[in-house]
Amino acid sequence: MFRSYAALDEASRLRKAEKVVKILSRYKDLSRSRILDIGSGSGYLGRLMTKKAKKYVGVDFVDERKIKDFDFIQADALRIPFKNNSFDIIVCNHVIEHVTGQKRLLEEISRLLRKDGICYMTCPNRLWPMEPHLKLLFLSYFPKKIADAYVRAFGKGREYDIYPMTYHKFSKKLEIYFKLENYTLEILRNPAYYGFGGIYSVFSVSRYFPDFLLEFLNNFLPNWIVILRKNLTLRNFK
Repeated sequence: MFRSYAALDEASRLRKAEKVVKILSRYKDLSRSRILDIGSGSGYLGRLMTKKAKKYVGVDFVDERKIKDFDFIQADALRIPFKNNSFDIIVCNHVIEHVTGQKRLLEEISRLLRKDGICYMTCPNRLWPMEPHLKLLFLSYFPKKIADAYVRAFGKGREYDIYPMTYHKFSKKLEIYFKLENYTLEILRNPAYYGFGGIYSVFSVSRYFPDFLLEFLNNFLPNWIVILRKNLTLRNFK
């Protein structure tokens, strides 16, 4: 049974939308870009992107939009009804951890992305102590059966159906299909510029750290933001 974890409150979604636009604008002229948002959720990013992009389309498994003034398709992220090489930018914000077929999701993104396109992707850290969806300490550390029992014991559902990864596993999975840039390291150097507070503010002094230390800190952040470019040596996936 499908269980939604989408954040739908206006304030946090508007802040998130502004961060995504700021980052993407460093790579592409949005006014000339066709953008696909996989897991479009509340729709606040859709409203902002529709004003800035040549074309924006939101896709989600269920329609939970608070804002509906943009193109939207209700579809499975593993079978998105567009032709190969259709988009300049794909946004996949906190989706991969909700998908059991993560390999298939990455193949679909690769199929849909144009050869010079980029994908903005985020994923939570399995090693972060507080599980961000169910707010249970160390939940993601446990094997599946124990995690399921933990979830039931605290009345948070019947099972733990989130699949976060360590950075090592996340990056290795992505590098099969894409060239990866870990944008989190740029945010660590200047979190205030990108509107990141909380734990990222603690790391604001990291702008003075050597690269090897930044890469070490990266393993212990709550989540990561990466920019993916299509691996042109791979065939298109059907």
